[in-house]
Amino acid sequence: MSPVRPPVLAGAWYPASPIDLRADVERYLADADPSRTPPGRPTVAVVPHAGYRYSGPTAGKVLGLLRQLHCEAVFILAPNHRTPLDRPALADVDAFATPLGEVPVARDIVQALAATGAFVVDDRAHAREHAVEIQLPLLQCALPESTPIVPILVPHLSADRRRQAARALDPWRRGDHLFLVSTDLTHYGQTYGYVPFDDDIPTRLEQLDTGALLRILAHDPDGLESYGHDTGITMCGLPAAALALDWPGDQQHHGELLDYTRSGDEDGDYAMSVSYAAVLICRDEAPGGLSHDERRVLLTAARRSMEAAVRGEPAPAPEEVAADLGLTVTPALREPRGAFVTLEQNEQLRGCIGYIEGISPLIDAVISNAASAATGDPRFLPVTPDELSTLKLDVSALTPLAEVSGHEDIVIGRHGVVLSRGAHKAVFLPQVAPEQGWDLATTLSHLAMKAGLGPDDWRQGCRFQVFEAEVARE
Repeated sequence: MSPVRPPVLAGAWYPASPIDLRADVERYLADADPSRTPPGRPTVAVVPHAGYRYSGPTAGKVLGLLRQLHCEAVFILAPNHRTPLDRPALADVDAFATPLGEVPVARDIVQALAATGAFVVDDRAHAREHAVEIQLPLLQCALPESTPIVPILVPHLSADRRRQAARALDPWRRGDHLFLVSTDLTHYGQTYGYVPFDDDIPTRLEQLDTGALLRILAHDPDGLESYGHDTGITMCGLPAAALALDWPGDQQHHGELLDYTRSGDEDGDYAMSVSYAAVLICRDEAPGGLSHDERRVLLTAARRSMEAAVRGEPAPAPEEVAADLGLTVTPALREPRGAFVTLEQNEQLRGCIGYIEGISPLIDAVISNAASAATGDPRFLPVTPDELSTLKLDVSALTPLAEVSGHEDIVIGRHGVVLSRGAHKAVFLPQVAPEQGWDLATTLSHLAMKAGLGPDDWRQGCRFQVFEAEVARE
Protein backbone atom coordinates (compact mmCIF):
# COMPACT_ATOMS: atom_id res chain seq x y z
CA MET A 1 0.00 0.00 0.00
CA SER A 2 1.15 3.57 -0.63
CA PRO A 3 2.15 5.74 2.36
CA VAL A 4 -1.43 7.11 2.40
CA ARG A 5 -4.40 4.77 2.18
CA PRO A 6 -6.89 6.48 -0.19
CA PRO A 7 -10.64 6.64 0.46
CA VAL A 8 -12.70 3.95 -1.25
CA LEU A 9 -16.17 4.78 0.13
CA ALA A 10 -16.45 8.44 -0.91
CA GLY A 11 -19.36 9.01 -3.25
CA ALA A 12 -21.04 5.75 -2.23
CA TRP A 13 -21.20 5.24 1.52
CA TYR A 14 -20.79 8.94 2.26
CA PRO A 15 -20.59 12.15 0.16
CA ALA A 16 -17.48 12.76 -1.90
CA SER A 17 -17.86 16.53 -1.60
CA PRO A 18 -16.00 17.86 1.47
CA ILE A 19 -18.68 20.51 1.99
CA ASP A 20 -21.56 18.03 1.83
CA LEU A 21 -19.70 15.47 3.92
CA ARG A 22 -18.88 17.91 6.69
CA ALA A 23 -22.47 19.21 6.73
CA ASP A 24 -23.85 15.68 7.11
CA VAL A 25 -21.39 14.73 9.84
CA GLU A 26 -21.94 17.94 11.80
CA ARG A 27 -25.69 17.27 11.69
CA TYR A 28 -25.19 13.79 13.12
CA LEU A 29 -22.85 15.01 15.86
CA ALA A 30 -25.22 17.83 16.86
CA ASP A 31 -27.87 15.29 17.89
CA ALA A 32 -25.76 13.92 20.76
CA ASP A 33 -27.18 14.58 24.24
CA PRO A 34 -24.37 15.64 26.65
CA SER A 35 -26.58 14.90 29.67
CA ARG A 36 -26.27 11.19 28.86
CA THR A 37 -22.47 11.07 29.06
CA PRO A 38 -21.39 8.46 31.65
CA PRO A 39 -19.14 9.65 34.49
CA GLY A 40 -15.40 9.24 34.10
CA ARG A 41 -12.94 9.18 31.24
CA PRO A 42 -14.26 7.87 27.85
CA THR A 43 -12.40 4.68 27.01
CA VAL A 44 -14.56 2.50 24.74
CA ALA A 45 -17.08 3.63 22.11
CA VAL A 46 -19.20 1.22 20.07
CA VAL A 47 -20.21 2.74 16.73
CA PRO A 48 -21.95 1.23 13.66
CA HIS A 49 -20.30 1.20 10.24
CA ALA A 50 -22.97 1.16 7.54
CA GLY A 51 -23.48 3.88 4.95
CA TYR A 52 -24.22 7.21 6.58
CA ARG A 53 -27.84 7.16 5.36
CA TYR A 54 -28.45 4.17 7.61
CA SER A 55 -26.08 4.45 10.57
CA GLY A 56 -24.80 8.04 10.55
CA PRO A 57 -27.44 9.38 12.97
CA THR A 58 -26.74 6.55 15.43
CA ALA A 59 -22.96 7.01 15.19
CA GLY A 60 -23.35 10.72 15.87
CA LYS A 61 -25.11 10.02 19.17
CA VAL A 62 -21.87 8.73 20.67
CA LEU A 63 -19.15 10.56 18.76
CA GLY A 64 -20.90 13.88 19.34
CA LEU A 65 -20.21 13.39 23.05
CA LEU A 66 -16.48 13.32 22.35
CA ARG A 67 -16.22 16.82 20.91
CA GLN A 68 -12.65 18.08 21.39
CA LEU A 69 -11.78 15.16 23.69
CA HIS A 70 -8.00 15.04 24.15
CA CYS A 71 -6.80 11.69 22.77
CA GLU A 72 -3.22 10.67 22.29
CA ALA A 73 -4.55 8.10 19.79
CA VAL A 74 -7.80 6.40 18.77
CA PHE A 75 -7.57 2.64 18.40
CA ILE A 76 -10.17 1.64 15.79
CA LEU A 77 -10.98 -2.05 16.27
CA ALA A 78 -13.04 -3.33 13.36
CA PRO A 79 -13.97 -6.64 11.69
CA ASN A 80 -12.24 -7.92 8.58
CA HIS A 81 -14.95 -8.36 5.96
CA ARG A 82 -12.75 -9.22 2.99
CA THR A 83 -9.44 -10.86 3.95
CA PRO A 84 -8.98 -13.99 6.12
CA LEU A 85 -6.74 -13.31 9.11
CA ASP A 86 -5.41 -15.36 12.00
CA ARG A 87 -4.32 -12.37 14.11
CA PRO A 88 -5.43 -8.73 14.39
CA ALA A 89 -4.07 -6.80 11.41
CA LEU A 90 -2.36 -3.40 11.45
CA ALA A 91 -1.75 -1.08 8.50
CA ASP A 92 1.75 0.02 7.46
CA VAL A 93 0.82 3.49 6.20
CA ASP A 94 1.42 7.05 7.33
CA ALA A 95 -2.22 8.13 7.07
CA PHE A 96 -5.75 7.29 5.90
CA ALA A 97 -7.31 9.86 3.56
CA THR A 98 -10.91 11.08 3.34
CA PRO A 99 -12.43 14.03 1.45
CA LEU A 100 -11.81 16.05 4.64
CA GLY A 101 -8.06 15.45 4.60
CA GLU A 102 -5.59 12.94 5.99
CA VAL A 103 -5.84 11.17 9.35
CA PRO A 104 -2.35 10.31 10.64
CA VAL A 105 -1.53 6.80 11.81
CA ALA A 106 0.36 6.44 15.11
CA ARG A 107 3.21 4.49 13.53
CA ASP A 108 5.15 4.20 16.78
CA ILE A 109 2.25 2.30 18.33
CA VAL A 110 1.81 0.18 15.19
CA GLN A 111 5.48 -0.81 15.32
CA ALA A 112 5.33 -1.59 19.04
CA LEU A 113 2.25 -3.80 18.61
CA ALA A 114 3.70 -5.59 15.59
CA ALA A 115 6.84 -6.39 17.57
CA THR A 116 4.84 -8.31 20.20
CA GLY A 117 3.89 -11.04 17.72
CA ALA A 118 0.22 -10.77 18.74
CA PHE A 119 -0.51 -8.62 15.68
CA VAL A 120 0.34 -8.82 12.01
CA VAL A 121 0.84 -6.02 9.47
CA ASP A 122 -1.39 -6.67 6.45
CA ASP A 123 -2.04 -3.79 4.05
CA ARG A 124 -4.09 -6.04 1.77
CA ALA A 125 -6.69 -6.48 4.48
CA HIS A 126 -7.01 -2.70 4.92
CA ALA A 127 -6.98 -1.76 1.23
CA ARG A 128 -10.76 -1.92 0.68
CA GLU A 129 -12.11 -2.53 4.20
CA HIS A 130 -15.00 -0.17 4.96
CA ALA A 131 -15.28 -0.63 8.74
CA VAL A 132 -12.34 1.65 9.55
CA GLU A 133 -12.77 4.27 6.85
CA ILE A 134 -16.45 4.94 7.60
CA GLN A 135 -15.47 6.19 11.10
CA LEU A 136 -12.85 8.67 9.93
CA PRO A 137 -14.93 11.68 8.78
CA LEU A 138 -16.86 11.44 12.08
CA LEU A 139 -13.62 11.47 14.06
CA GLN A 140 -12.19 14.30 11.96
CA CYS A 141 -15.14 16.52 12.89
CA ALA A 142 -15.44 15.37 16.52
CA LEU A 143 -11.84 15.28 17.77
CA PRO A 144 -8.99 17.81 17.59
CA GLU A 145 -7.26 17.99 14.23
CA SER A 146 -4.41 15.52 13.69
CA THR A 147 -5.52 13.10 16.41
CA PRO A 148 -3.78 9.90 15.24
CA ILE A 149 -5.41 6.51 14.80
CA VAL A 150 -4.32 2.90 15.19
CA PRO A 151 -6.41 0.90 12.66
CA ILE A 152 -6.82 -2.77 13.68
CA LEU A 153 -8.87 -5.43 11.91
CA VAL A 154 -9.88 -8.17 14.36
CA PRO A 155 -10.83 -11.67 13.15
CA HIS A 156 -12.34 -14.44 15.26
CA LEU A 157 -9.67 -15.26 17.84
CA SER A 158 -9.05 -18.18 20.17
CA ALA A 159 -9.12 -17.36 23.88
CA ASP A 160 -5.32 -17.49 24.01
CA ARG A 161 -4.90 -15.28 20.94
CA ARG A 162 -7.34 -12.71 22.35
CA ARG A 163 -5.56 -12.61 25.70
CA GLN A 164 -2.20 -12.22 23.98
CA ALA A 165 -3.50 -9.31 21.88
CA ALA A 166 -5.26 -7.74 24.86
CA ARG A 167 -2.13 -7.78 26.99
CA ALA A 168 -0.17 -6.23 24.13
CA LEU A 169 -2.68 -3.36 24.18
CA ASP A 170 -2.47 -2.86 27.96
CA PRO A 171 0.21 -0.11 27.89
CA TRP A 172 -2.30 2.15 26.14
CA ARG A 173 -5.35 1.30 28.27
CA ARG A 174 -4.61 3.70 31.12
CA GLY A 175 -3.67 6.90 29.36
CA ASP A 176 -5.61 9.33 27.20
CA HIS A 177 -6.51 6.80 24.51
CA LEU A 178 -9.89 5.82 23.07
CA PHE A 179 -10.83 2.33 21.86
CA LEU A 180 -13.48 2.68 19.15
CA VAL A 181 -15.25 -0.55 18.21
CA SER A 182 -16.64 -0.38 14.67
CA THR A 183 -19.47 -2.89 14.51
CA ASP A 184 -23.03 -3.48 13.45
CA LEU A 185 -25.24 -5.86 15.43
CA THR A 186 -27.56 -8.52 14.00
CA HIS A 187 -27.57 -8.99 10.23
CA TYR A 188 -30.97 -10.65 9.65
CA GLY A 189 -32.37 -12.23 6.49
CA GLN A 190 -31.78 -14.78 3.78
CA THR A 191 -29.13 -12.55 2.19
CA TYR A 192 -27.04 -12.87 5.37
CA GLY A 193 -27.83 -16.57 5.83
CA TYR A 194 -29.34 -15.85 9.24
CA VAL A 195 -33.05 -16.42 9.86
CA PRO A 196 -33.32 -17.81 13.42
CA PHE A 197 -36.98 -16.72 13.63
CA ASP A 198 -39.66 -15.54 11.23
CA ASP A 199 -42.38 -14.15 13.51
CA ASP A 200 -42.54 -10.86 15.47
CA ILE A 201 -39.19 -10.01 13.88
CA PRO A 202 -38.69 -6.44 15.26
CA THR A 203 -39.25 -7.54 18.87
CA ARG A 204 -37.12 -10.62 18.59
CA LEU A 205 -34.33 -8.70 16.87
CA GLU A 206 -34.30 -6.25 19.75
CA GLN A 207 -34.20 -9.09 22.27
CA LEU A 208 -31.30 -10.73 20.44
CA ASP A 209 -29.34 -7.49 20.18
CA THR A 210 -30.07 -6.61 23.81
CA GLY A 211 -28.30 -9.75 24.97
CA ALA A 212 -25.08 -8.59 23.31
CA LEU A 213 -25.48 -4.98 24.43
CA LEU A 214 -26.00 -5.94 28.07
CA ARG A 215 -22.69 -7.80 28.06
CA ILE A 216 -20.94 -4.84 26.43
CA LEU A 217 -22.39 -2.45 29.00
CA ALA A 218 -21.26 -4.82 31.76
CA HIS A 219 -17.72 -4.74 30.32
CA ASP A 220 -17.84 -8.55 30.04
CA PRO A 221 -15.72 -9.81 27.10
CA ASP A 222 -16.00 -13.48 28.06
CA GLY A 223 -19.77 -13.19 28.44
CA LEU A 224 -20.00 -11.50 25.04
CA GLU A 225 -17.98 -14.27 23.38
CA SER A 226 -20.14 -16.94 25.04
CA TYR A 227 -23.32 -15.16 23.94
CA GLY A 228 -22.08 -15.05 20.38
CA HIS A 229 -21.29 -18.76 20.47
CA ASP A 230 -24.62 -19.70 22.03
CA THR A 231 -26.87 -17.59 19.78
CA GLY A 232 -24.89 -17.38 16.55
CA ILE A 233 -25.66 -13.65 16.48
CA THR A 234 -24.32 -12.12 13.27
CA MET A 235 -22.58 -9.22 14.99
CA CYS A 236 -19.62 -8.68 12.67
CA GLY A 237 -17.46 -6.82 15.21
CA LEU A 238 -18.03 -9.13 18.17
CA PRO A 239 -14.36 -10.24 18.33
CA ALA A 240 -13.28 -6.58 18.09
CA ALA A 241 -15.62 -5.65 20.95
CA ALA A 242 -14.36 -8.52 23.11
CA LEU A 243 -10.76 -7.42 22.54
CA ALA A 244 -11.58 -3.80 23.38
CA LEU A 245 -13.36 -4.86 26.58
CA ASP A 246 -10.57 -7.19 27.76
CA TRP A 247 -9.28 -4.68 30.30
CA PRO A 248 -6.58 -5.32 32.93
CA GLY A 249 -7.25 -5.01 36.65
CA ASP A 250 -10.47 -4.15 38.42
CA GLN A 251 -11.15 -0.58 37.29
CA GLN A 252 -14.76 0.56 37.55
CA HIS A 253 -16.52 1.29 34.25
CA HIS A 254 -19.80 3.03 33.48
CA GLY A 255 -21.64 2.34 30.22
CA GLU A 256 -24.56 4.01 28.47
CA LEU A 257 -26.64 2.83 25.50
CA LEU A 258 -27.17 6.07 23.58
CA ASP A 259 -29.12 4.82 20.57
CA TYR A 260 -30.46 1.63 18.99
CA THR A 261 -31.97 1.37 15.51
CA ARG A 262 -32.47 -1.13 12.68
CA SER A 263 -32.34 -0.52 8.97
CA GLY A 264 -35.79 -2.15 8.77
CA ASP A 265 -37.22 0.67 10.90
CA GLU A 266 -37.03 2.98 7.89
CA ASP A 267 -39.77 1.27 5.87
CA GLY A 268 -41.05 -1.44 8.20
CA ASP A 269 -39.60 -4.22 6.05
CA TYR A 270 -37.48 -6.50 8.24
CA ALA A 271 -36.96 -9.27 5.69
CA MET A 272 -33.39 -7.97 5.43
CA SER A 273 -32.38 -5.80 8.39
CA VAL A 274 -29.17 -4.73 10.13
CA SER A 275 -29.13 -3.40 13.70
CA TYR A 276 -27.07 -0.44 14.88
CA ALA A 277 -26.17 0.74 18.38
CA ALA A 278 -24.23 3.59 19.96
CA VAL A 279 -22.52 2.83 23.28
CA LEU A 280 -20.09 4.85 25.36
CA ILE A 281 -18.12 3.36 28.26
CA CYS A 282 -16.12 5.52 30.67
CA ARG A 283 -13.73 4.48 33.42
CA ASP A 284 -13.32 5.96 36.86
CA GLU A 285 -10.11 7.90 37.13
CA ALA A 286 -7.69 6.11 39.43
CA PRO A 287 -7.34 7.65 42.91
CA GLY A 288 -4.67 10.31 42.71
CA GLY A 289 -4.74 10.18 38.93
CA LEU A 290 -3.70 13.35 37.17
CA SER A 291 -6.37 15.24 35.27
CA HIS A 292 -5.87 16.57 31.74
CA ASP A 293 -5.40 20.08 33.14
CA GLU A 294 -2.80 18.90 35.66
CA ARG A 295 -0.89 17.22 32.85
CA ARG A 296 -1.01 20.47 30.86
CA VAL A 297 0.54 22.31 33.79
CA LEU A 298 3.33 19.73 34.10
CA LEU A 299 4.15 19.75 30.39
CA THR A 300 4.11 23.53 30.20
CA ALA A 301 6.29 23.81 33.30
CA ALA A 302 8.73 21.26 31.87
CA ARG A 303 9.03 23.05 28.53
CA ARG A 304 9.52 26.48 30.11
CA SER A 305 12.09 25.07 32.52
CA MET A 306 13.99 23.40 29.67
CA GLU A 307 13.99 26.60 27.60
CA ALA A 308 15.05 28.70 30.59
CA ALA A 309 17.94 26.38 31.44
CA VAL A 310 19.21 26.34 27.85
CA ARG A 311 19.09 30.15 27.70
CA GLY A 312 20.64 30.64 31.14
CA GLU A 313 17.46 32.15 32.61
CA PRO A 314 15.79 31.50 36.00
CA ALA A 315 13.46 28.52 36.31
CA PRO A 316 9.73 29.30 36.05
CA ALA A 317 7.56 29.55 39.15
CA PRO A 318 4.86 26.85 39.28
CA GLU A 319 2.10 29.33 40.18
CA GLU A 320 2.95 31.54 37.20
CA VAL A 321 2.90 28.60 34.79
CA ALA A 322 -0.52 27.49 36.00
CA ALA A 323 -1.93 31.03 36.02
CA ASP A 324 -0.85 31.58 32.41
CA LEU A 325 -3.01 28.57 31.50
CA GLY A 326 -5.93 29.86 33.54
CA LEU A 327 -5.35 27.06 36.07
CA THR A 328 -3.97 26.55 39.58
CA VAL A 329 -1.32 24.37 41.16
CA THR A 330 -3.53 21.66 42.65
CA PRO A 331 -2.78 19.54 45.74
CA ALA A 332 -1.99 16.61 43.42
CA LEU A 333 0.80 18.66 41.83
CA ARG A 334 2.22 19.49 45.26
CA GLU A 335 2.27 15.87 46.39
CA PRO A 336 5.80 14.41 46.68
CA ARG A 337 6.28 11.93 43.82
CA GLY A 338 9.08 10.53 41.77
CA ALA A 339 9.28 12.04 38.31
CA PHE A 340 11.24 11.77 35.06
CA VAL A 341 11.41 14.16 32.12
CA THR A 342 12.36 12.69 28.74
CA LEU A 343 13.43 14.67 25.68
CA GLU A 344 13.13 13.26 22.16
CA GLN A 345 14.44 14.65 18.87
CA ASN A 346 13.33 13.03 15.61
CA GLU A 347 12.04 10.07 17.65
CA GLN A 348 15.49 9.58 19.22
CA LEU A 349 16.34 10.03 22.89
CA ARG A 350 17.96 13.43 23.54
CA GLY A 351 17.95 13.44 27.33
CA CYS A 352 16.25 11.82 30.32
CA ILE A 353 16.70 12.75 33.96
CA GLY A 354 14.60 11.98 37.02
CA TYR A 355 14.39 10.26 40.34
CA ILE A 356 12.22 7.46 41.54
CA GLU A 357 11.51 8.46 45.12
CA GLY A 358 9.14 11.28 46.02
CA ILE A 359 11.72 13.63 47.53
CA SER A 360 10.01 16.85 46.43
CA PRO A 361 6.60 18.06 45.22
CA LEU A 362 5.77 16.70 41.77
CA ILE A 363 5.67 20.10 40.05
CA ASP A 364 9.07 21.04 41.54
CA ALA A 365 10.55 17.70 40.51
CA VAL A 366 9.37 18.19 36.93
CA ILE A 367 10.81 21.70 36.72
CA SER A 368 14.16 20.56 38.12
CA ASN A 369 14.42 17.42 35.99
CA ALA A 370 13.44 19.19 32.77
CA ALA A 371 16.37 21.56 33.20
CA SER A 372 18.72 18.70 34.01
CA ALA A 373 17.53 16.60 31.06
CA ALA A 374 18.39 19.47 28.72
CA THR A 375 21.71 20.53 30.21
CA GLY A 376 22.94 17.84 32.60
CA ASP A 377 22.44 14.39 31.08
CA PRO A 378 26.04 13.07 30.89
CA ARG A 379 25.19 10.91 27.85
CA PHE A 380 24.51 13.94 25.64
CA LEU A 381 25.87 17.37 24.87
CA PRO A 382 23.75 20.17 26.34
CA VAL A 383 20.75 21.21 24.27
CA THR A 384 21.34 24.37 22.24
CA PRO A 385 18.80 27.17 21.68
CA ASP A 386 18.48 26.17 18.01
CA GLU A 387 17.31 22.69 19.05
CA LEU A 388 14.46 23.77 21.33
CA SER A 389 11.80 23.80 18.62
CA THR A 390 12.80 20.28 17.50
CA LEU A 391 12.34 18.62 20.89
CA LYS A 392 9.33 16.82 22.33
CA LEU A 393 8.80 16.26 26.03
CA ASP A 394 7.43 13.39 28.11
CA VAL A 395 6.71 13.79 31.82
CA SER A 396 6.37 10.60 33.90
CA ALA A 397 4.83 10.89 37.37
CA LEU A 398 5.66 7.74 39.33
CA THR A 399 3.88 5.65 41.95
CA PRO A 400 5.84 4.48 45.04
CA LEU A 401 8.23 1.56 44.61
CA ALA A 402 6.98 -1.93 45.44
CA GLU A 403 9.13 -5.00 45.99
CA VAL A 404 8.33 -8.11 43.91
CA SER A 405 9.40 -11.63 44.75
CA GLY A 406 10.78 -12.32 41.29
CA HIS A 407 10.86 -11.24 37.69
CA GLU A 408 7.74 -13.34 36.96
CA ASP A 409 5.66 -10.66 38.73
CA ILE A 410 6.74 -7.91 36.35
CA VAL A 411 4.09 -6.87 33.79
CA ILE A 412 5.59 -5.40 30.64
CA GLY A 413 3.93 -2.11 29.68
CA ARG A 414 2.48 -1.54 33.14
CA HIS A 415 5.53 -1.72 35.37
CA GLY A 416 8.66 0.32 35.44
CA VAL A 417 11.50 -1.78 36.84
CA VAL A 418 14.44 -1.14 39.15
CA LEU A 419 17.03 -3.91 38.98
CA SER A 420 19.77 -3.99 41.60
CA ARG A 421 22.57 -6.33 42.65
CA GLY A 422 25.20 -5.07 45.02
CA ALA A 423 26.48 -1.73 43.73
CA HIS A 424 24.87 -2.32 40.33
CA LYS A 425 21.50 -0.62 39.74
CA ALA A 426 19.44 0.54 36.76
CA VAL A 427 15.88 1.58 35.96
CA PHE A 428 13.55 1.50 32.96
CA LEU A 429 10.32 3.48 32.78
CA PRO A 430 7.14 1.48 31.93
CA GLN A 431 7.00 2.84 28.38
CA VAL A 432 10.51 1.72 27.40
CA ALA A 433 9.74 -1.95 26.65
CA PRO A 434 6.58 -1.33 24.54
CA GLU A 435 8.30 1.41 22.57
CA GLN A 436 11.20 -0.94 21.77
CA GLY A 437 8.97 -3.97 21.16
CA TRP A 438 10.77 -5.99 23.89
CA ASP A 439 9.38 -8.95 25.80
CA LEU A 440 10.20 -9.44 29.49
CA ALA A 441 13.41 -11.40 28.99
CA THR A 442 14.77 -8.92 26.44
CA THR A 443 13.84 -6.00 28.68
CA LEU A 444 15.64 -7.48 31.68
CA SER A 445 18.72 -8.30 29.59
CA HIS A 446 18.99 -4.69 28.46
CA LEU A 447 18.33 -3.49 32.01
CA ALA A 448 21.07 -5.73 33.40
CA MET A 449 23.54 -4.41 30.85
CA LYS A 450 22.53 -0.85 31.70
CA ALA A 451 23.41 -1.68 35.32
CA GLY A 452 26.85 -2.88 34.24
CA LEU A 453 26.02 -6.59 34.49
CA GLY A 454 25.99 -9.35 31.92
CA PRO A 455 22.89 -9.85 29.75
CA ASP A 456 21.85 -13.00 31.65
CA ASP A 457 22.77 -11.84 35.16
CA TRP A 458 19.17 -10.82 35.87
CA ARG A 459 18.24 -14.49 36.12
CA GLN A 460 19.74 -14.91 39.60
CA GLY A 461 20.79 -12.82 42.55
CA CYS A 462 19.00 -9.63 41.49
CA ARG A 463 16.43 -7.60 43.39
CA PHE A 464 13.44 -6.22 41.51
CA GLN A 465 11.24 -3.29 42.43
CA VAL A 466 8.38 -2.02 40.28
CA PHE A 467 6.37 1.15 39.90
CA GLU A 468 3.79 2.58 37.55
CA ALA A 469 3.79 5.92 35.75
CA GLU A 470 1.26 8.45 34.57
CA VAL A 471 2.76 9.78 31.37
CA ALA A 472 1.99 13.19 29.88
CA ARG A 473 3.25 13.73 26.33
CA GLU A 474 3.46 16.77 24.12
